[in-house]
Amino acid sequence: MFGNINNCYNTKDFRKLAKKRLPSPIFHYIDGAADDEVTYRRNTEAYEQCDLVPNVLTGVKDIDMSTTVMGQKLDMPLYLAPTALQRLFHHEGEKAVGKAAEKFGTMFGISSLGTASIEEIAKLISTPKLFQLYVHNDKGLNKSLIDRCKDANFDAMAITVDTIVGGNRERDLYTGFTIPMKLRLKSILSFALHPAWAINYFTHSKFELSNLKDYTAEGTSVMTNIGDYF
Repeated sequence: MFGNINNCYNTKDFRKLAKKRLPSPIFHYIDGAADDEVTYRRNTEAYEQCDLVPNVLTGVKDIDMSTTVMGQKLDMPLYLAPTALQRLFHHEGEKAVGKAAEKFGTMFGISSLGTASIEEIAKLISTPKLFQLYVHNDKGLNKSLIDRCKDANFDAMAITVDTIVGGNRERDLYTGFTIPMKLRLKSILSFALHPAWAINYFTHSKFELSNLKDYTAEGTSVMTNIGDYF
């Protein structure tokens, strides 16, 4: 039933489709959270406790859901928060998500660990743009990222303050989706059973952390160096 996006009618359907299409380590990276995932569940429960109070008999001719977030006028009271490594989930990554944000007139956030560059996103979409800045040990890198956002006319910046140490993501420890990766036999088999993901990954442009690639240690991979930045 969930082989096609047209059969998805709610977030649970999208989750089932993602689980079907993605190798297990990739799916659990985006679906999971730290430790016992208590905060993850509480966040979901908090949203479920919000009630939408209908304003009946007022007419529906001119519905206006617009609001202002961080000084930016948005067509809806939702925006797409920055998420790292989006090309792991789909070969278009941040570019596809940015286009979706523009289509619905809302803000798009790009992570320091994005797989599309600040400049690429600035040229691609005109909707309000937010950059998520990790505070790196390399002060030159911090300044460079800020200057690039200013030059690209980004509208807002969010500073991440909770990454002094990385979260203990237990799901990733089980699947081996760590830095560097330590995949188990079951995880490797899951990649083998999802050839469509592998084909898209290897037949499109090279995977990179576009905003950090010029700051990696020579002779080592970007992914191996991430831990050294924070």
